Amino acid sequence: MNTILEKLEESTIWKMVRLAFENDALNLAQNTYELATPTTLKDFAREAIEGDFNGYTITSGREGLRKVVAGRIKRETGVDFDPKKEVLITYGASEGLVASMFSLIESENGVVIPEPFFESYLPVVRLSRGKPIFLSLHEPKYSLHLTDLKKLPPYTVFILNNPHNPTGKVFKKEEIETIGNNVLERDGYLLVDETYKYIVYDDKYVSPLEIPDLVDKTVLVGSLSVPLSVAGWRIGYVVAKEPIMTSIKKVHEYNTICAPTPFQWACENFEMTPNFIKKLQDTYREKRDLFCRALKKAGFKFTLPQGAYYVLADFRQFWEGTDWGFATFLVKNKKIAVVPGSAFYFNKKKAKNKVRFSFSQSNTILTEATNRLLSGIK
Repeated sequence: MNTILEKLEESTIWKMVRLAFENDALNLAQNTYELATPTTLKDFAREAIEGDFNGYTITSGREGLRKVVAGRIKRETGVDFDPKKEVLITYGASEGLVASMFSLIESENGVVIPEPFFESYLPVVRLSRGKPIFLSLHEPKYSLHLTDLKKLPPYTVFILNNPHNPTGKVFKKEEIETIGNNVLERDGYLLVDETYKYIVYDDKYVSPLEIPDLVDKTVLVGSLSVPLSVAGWRIGYVVAKEPIMTSIKKVHEYNTICAPTPFQWACENFEMTPNFIKKLQDTYREKRDLFCRALKKAGFKFTLPQGAYYVLADFRQFWEGTDWGFATFLVKNKKIAVVPGSAFYFNKKKAKNKVRFSFSQSNTILTEATNRLLSGIK
């Protein structure tokens, strides 16, 4: 048996999802709700299935979809990537992250993980036999301190999740430049998880590719199925310059072979217009504002999310117990499932008064959840 696996615990998020089902609770632990899937996108998927596009694609994915991804990145950043050699379609962003990490890391290479962090980062680093190095994001704005960056030990990979899960922070250009300069000084790689880059509310999403010196040192991991509201389709991508991508492709092809062919076809043929993206942002902004108003009124303290659809909230003003105690109370007594904040920290003490809510829910569920929270925590 792999001894690393013996040390890994079950996902906290999925524990809470299971508790939601067991207690017939509203599931605010996970992004269970998606906007209505565009009819034309579903039509394209049916067209592919009925047209017998049901076998494998080449491991890199359909060339047409790779051209779509490269084209969007060119329009957004001005940087050219060769669709044949430098773009990979993956089985969701999660698989893209795993393939990238396994290709970049050798035993005991340092990997910088800003804390708090998305739950899967630490297990993936450990499975790749990397050495996790935690870098604190300082409240209330979850900012990086230059002195902390300068004190980092040697590392090979710096993980940047932008927009950030679980806090909803969107990193500004100055912050990305500071991180990028540190990566270049260490001759490392910047691994960017940009899953939620189309779900931003106020500030513009800034890609590290807009900084010329970082282009050859950056690996982008992203999602198509998240902005298209088909997360279960598992369509993601990795983009990197050829020397890096050559290794990533090897991990991918021995792991998943290819992403689902009919869904690749559908994503390839559907156009994400500026109006489509604006509607996506406007809809989630409305949900954010609705839910965060209620959280504030209920007594939670938090920083308003700038992107994604999560809010990391502090409950110490009205509850003296731990994050697990509060999450268990909510799921059993208020029938609301959330994620204990310790799922997103290595230093569990930093999260003892925090839980994460997902406001990616229908308005009906959000309204019911807010009513339950506002009825009092007793």
